[in-house]
Amino acid sequence: MLVRQKYGNREQFLERMNPSSQNFAAQYPVKAFFNETAPTVTVLRHTYGANMPAMWMLPQIFDLCEFTGVRKMDEHQAINLANVIANEYGYLKVSELLLFFYRMKTGRYGVFFGAVDPMRIMEALKQFMNERSLEYEKRENELKEREREESAKNAITPREYCRNHGYPEMDNVLDIIEYERKLENVKPPKD
Repeated sequence: MLVRQKYGNREQFLERMNPSSQNFAAQYPVKAFFNETAPTVTVLRHTYGANMPAMWMLPQIFDLCEFTGVRKMDEHQAINLANVIANEYGYLKVSELLLFFYRMKTGRYGVFFGAVDPMRIMEALKQFMNERSLEYEKRENELKEREREESAKNAITPREYCRNHGYPEMDNVLDIIEYERKLENVKPPKD
């Protein structure tokens, strides 16, 4: 996927994926986690330049600060926080981070007392990552179950297998395996 093709240039991306996009991520958390077209933070860096992850994250951070109603972090702290998140969690999609910042606003990971604390945000991000792991595990289990169901549709009984191969009818798979081994040993040697 070409990020520029989908989102446009740097300014268009920033305009399109602004803090109001958090609402969409919150309404569709499964899409936020599994959106295959949403770029990761690392892809942002490679596509738009080294400072793009921080440029995108700063409005998310300042929006959170405004929302809390407590003393805001200063610009230096916010830039450092954005860079730490980008460096430590570069594999996260922007859609996932939008969901994270929305969930921060709900108080899901605790609240701020006195001031917005970058360390509290990093701790909250760890909690979010646990939720993310559970979502990915759940998704993987669902895919495996669908695969099993699909496989079961094409499965045949041991008796059908025997009929298809001209073997005496047997119900036990182990008996069939033993029968096939005996057949292998009886075959004449190749010239």
